Amino acid sequence: MQNEELKKKILKVIKEYPVASMATIRDSKPWVRYMAMQLHEGVSLYSTSFAASRKIGQIKENNNVHAAFGADPKNWMLPYVNVEGTAEILTDPDTKKKCWHEMLAQFFKGPEDPNYVVIKITPRMMEYWEHGAGAPEVYREK
Repeated sequence: MQNEELKKKILKVIKEYPVASMATIRDSKPWVRYMAMQLHEGVSLYSTSFAASRKIGQIKENNNVHAAFGADPKNWMLPYVNVEGTAEILTDPDTKKKCWHEMLAQFFKGPEDPNYVVIKITPRMMEYWEHGAGAPEVYREK
């Protein structure tokens, strides 16, 4: 499959199922939690967090992350996506405004809140799995 066609299939899954299981590394072991993700700039993923959260501390220690998208307990036949990448913590006002949405108002005072930070995940590799496939289709940015 051509890379651009595969990329479209991957982005479709992420847009339809934007809540991912995201793993960071804690004491050399994976630590997983659910995270709402946004797509910006092609395949870059963005999420938000409290500046003093465990995940931020874990990313500062080891910025390798993994996210899985597409789980639907009502339909296990749907495709899903695995993303392996690196995370960085962003605090610049433009990025915080770009990623702000009103749901965050229950946790933060606004995009200027110093407790509000953005996590950017830059994928190294993305896998697309379809029901019945014996192996994933692998996407890498060129």
